[in-house]
Amino acid sequence: IQDYDEAIRLDPQHAIAYFNRGFSYINLGQYAQAIQDLDEAIRLDPLDAIAYYVRGLIYGELGKSDEAARDFAKAKELGFEAP
Repeated sequence: IQDYDEAIRLDPQHAIAYFNRGFSYINLGQYAQAIQDLDEAIRLDPLDAIAYYVRGLIYGELGKSDEAARDFAKAKELGFEAP
Protein backbone atom coordinates (compact mmCIF):
# COMPACT_ATOMS: atom_id res chain seq x y z
CA ILE A 1 0.00 0.00 0.00
CA GLN A 2 2.87 2.36 0.75
CA ASP A 3 4.21 1.97 -2.79
CA TYR A 4 0.80 2.84 -4.23
CA ASP A 5 0.56 5.80 -1.85
CA GLU A 6 3.85 7.04 -3.28
CA ALA A 7 2.76 6.43 -6.88
CA ILE A 8 -0.42 8.42 -6.24
CA ARG A 9 1.55 11.19 -4.54
CA LEU A 10 3.78 11.43 -7.60
CA ASP A 11 0.88 11.22 -10.06
CA PRO A 12 -2.58 11.85 -8.58
CA GLN A 13 -4.11 10.96 -11.97
CA HIS A 14 -2.70 7.40 -11.93
CA ALA A 15 -5.89 5.33 -12.15
CA ILE A 16 -4.07 2.00 -12.04
CA ALA A 17 -2.37 2.92 -8.76
CA TYR A 18 -5.76 3.65 -7.22
CA PHE A 19 -7.12 0.36 -8.55
CA ASN A 20 -4.17 -1.63 -7.23
CA ARG A 21 -4.24 0.07 -3.83
CA GLY A 22 -7.98 -0.62 -3.67
CA PHE A 23 -7.34 -4.26 -4.46
CA SER A 24 -4.76 -4.35 -1.67
CA TYR A 25 -7.35 -2.98 0.75
CA ILE A 26 -9.73 -5.75 -0.30
CA ASN A 27 -7.12 -8.33 0.68
CA LEU A 28 -6.93 -6.67 4.09
CA GLY A 29 -10.71 -6.68 4.48
CA GLN A 30 -10.79 -2.88 4.46
CA TYR A 31 -13.74 -2.54 2.12
CA ALA A 32 -14.55 1.13 2.74
CA GLN A 33 -11.03 2.16 1.71
CA ALA A 34 -11.17 -0.20 -1.25
CA ILE A 35 -14.40 1.35 -2.49
CA GLN A 36 -12.94 4.85 -2.14
CA ASP A 37 -9.94 3.91 -4.25
CA LEU A 38 -12.05 2.11 -6.85
CA ASP A 39 -14.35 5.14 -7.00
CA GLU A 40 -11.32 7.28 -7.80
CA ALA A 41 -9.96 4.78 -10.32
CA ILE A 42 -13.33 4.82 -12.09
CA ARG A 43 -13.50 8.61 -11.97
CA LEU A 44 -10.09 8.79 -13.63
CA ASP A 45 -10.82 5.99 -16.12
CA PRO A 46 -14.58 5.55 -16.53
CA LEU A 47 -14.01 2.83 -19.16
CA ASP A 48 -12.22 0.47 -16.75
CA ALA A 49 -14.65 -2.43 -16.76
CA ILE A 50 -12.62 -4.46 -14.28
CA ALA A 51 -12.77 -1.67 -11.69
CA TYR A 52 -16.57 -1.70 -11.93
CA TYR A 53 -16.61 -5.49 -11.60
CA VAL A 54 -14.31 -5.53 -8.56
CA ARG A 55 -16.30 -2.76 -6.88
CA GLY A 56 -19.43 -4.81 -7.58
CA LEU A 57 -17.85 -7.78 -5.80
CA ILE A 58 -17.23 -5.62 -2.74
CA TYR A 59 -20.77 -4.30 -2.77
CA GLY A 60 -21.98 -7.88 -2.96
CA GLU A 61 -19.89 -8.83 0.06
CA LEU A 62 -21.42 -5.89 1.93
CA GLY A 63 -24.95 -6.97 1.03
CA LYS A 64 -25.52 -3.97 -1.23
CA SER A 65 -27.14 -5.89 -4.05
CA ASP A 66 -28.46 -2.89 -5.97
CA GLU A 67 -25.03 -1.28 -6.14
CA ALA A 68 -23.44 -4.61 -7.03
CA ALA A 69 -25.93 -5.22 -9.83
CA ARG A 70 -25.35 -1.71 -11.19
CA ASP A 71 -21.57 -2.20 -11.27
CA PHE A 72 -21.82 -5.67 -12.82
CA ALA A 73 -24.12 -4.29 -15.53
CA LYS A 74 -21.71 -1.44 -16.25
CA ALA A 75 -18.76 -3.85 -16.42
CA LYS A 76 -20.66 -6.02 -18.89
CA GLU A 77 -21.67 -2.95 -20.93
CA LEU A 78 -17.96 -2.11 -21.17
CA GLY A 79 -17.16 -5.61 -22.42
CA PHE A 80 -16.17 -7.49 -19.28
CA GLU A 81 -17.43 -11.04 -18.93
CA ALA A 82 -17.27 -12.53 -15.45
CA PRO A 83 -15.23 -15.73 -15.13
